[in-house]
Amino acid sequence: MSKLLSLKKVSFYYDKGKPILEDINLDLYAHEIICILGANGAGKSTLLKVIAGIAEFQGELHFKNNPVDNLNEYKRNIAYIPSNHLLYDILTGKENLELIRNLWEIPKKLFWGNVSFYSDKLGMTQHLDTRVEHYSEGMKDKLFFIGSISKQPDLLLLDEPFMSWDIQSQRMVIDLIKKYKEEHAKSIIIITHSEHLKETLADKAYLIQDTKLINTFSS
Repeated sequence: MSKLLSLKKVSFYYDKGKPILEDINLDLYAHEIICILGANGAGKSTLLKVIAGIAEFQGELHFKNNPVDNLNEYKRNIAYIPSNHLLYDILTGKENLELIRNLWEIPKKLFWGNVSFYSDKLGMTQHLDTRVEHYSEGMKDKLFFIGSISKQPDLLLLDEPFMSWDIQSQRMVIDLIKKYKEEHAKSIIIITHSEHLKETLADKAYLIQDTKLINTFSS
């Protein structure tokens, strides 16, 4: 199995020098799902931002065995879904999705084919022509998830996902993520408090504690 992502001695400090992450080492392989757990404020979201290329850090980040020097090129191969959605309320769901497609220059046929599939599975097809200002929080989160996974990234980064979703949609998205990994040989990192997500999805699980990353489970 080929190595997709590697972090070597990664550290992150606040301006005053307080360490949040220290000497983090992590290897993620193709076709693998990792869950990262930890207390509030432990640094889980910060680590995901480091991996997403939006937080400065000390150490090394490698993608497909090469150092990440060109962030724009790297970001074309990943999708980062933060805990707060990034959408324009005055636009429709479809218009927001088109912005995502244009931002990353994703081929139309690939993107909209994926959008059609995931929208149908998550019960969003009938809402795509509605302005996002009329969406519930769960619908907004679903829309951003659909736009992100429809990019078909090699690496999908999820920060506390699915908390606002209804139970039926949560069950569906777990199946969709499993199939995404298995059928497309993609990799996923999930920041979560949910033992259920860890137990149903994770090939490996880690705990962030006292600035360190500790492996707690490997399948």
